[in-house]
Amino acid sequence: MVGAASVLLLGAGTSSAGIQGRDKVCWLGTGSWQLRGEKSEAYLVWCPLPRREYLAEEKRHHWFVNAPTIKSESGKFLAYALKGKEPRVYLSDEKGKHARWLFEIENRLRAERGKKSDYKEGPEGFEFRVMAAEGEYKDWYLAAGPVPGEEKGKEPPRRRLTLVRDEKEASLFTYAETNYFEERRK
Repeated sequence: MVGAASVLLLGAGTSSAGIQGRDKVCWLGTGSWQLRGEKSEAYLVWCPLPRREYLAEEKRHHWFVNAPTIKSESGKFLAYALKGKEPRVYLSDEKGKHARWLFEIENRLRAERGKKSDYKEGPEGFEFRVMAAEGEYKDWYLAAGPVPGEEKGKEPPRRRLTLVRDEKEASLFTYAETNYFEERRK
């Protein structure tokens, strides 16, 4: 009996197998523009959401969306001016009224089964609009500013964030918490 099983296994040859891979990416952005932060400035830069492979460590900028806040990996909160001439969006060390957001969920992102395997592939998270929850700009929407022109030899262009009254001008944000992929093993 043992000899027959050995012959069957040897006759099959070697095969490659995969395992389900999962990476916590916590990617937040709109379209192919990822949210980033530096000191007190919040802005968007061109960095598309990965669909099949996870982002290289140096390109990761984790955000944690947990109603009513949006928090960076450095511990700063996405915030807005409670009043003033301009509906300014920035990063704050404090978790106050100025950092409270409302979320309108539009779509749930679910990883799909791969074309060649039963493993999940792609991001899981959600798409949503964000609104200020307090102050003079209450119920105004978070929006990405216009795409700036790129200058040769300079840093990649940054898009400012602002608040707008009209929902039609609001940005649809994507939060990909986890990215699934098939990891090949030999």
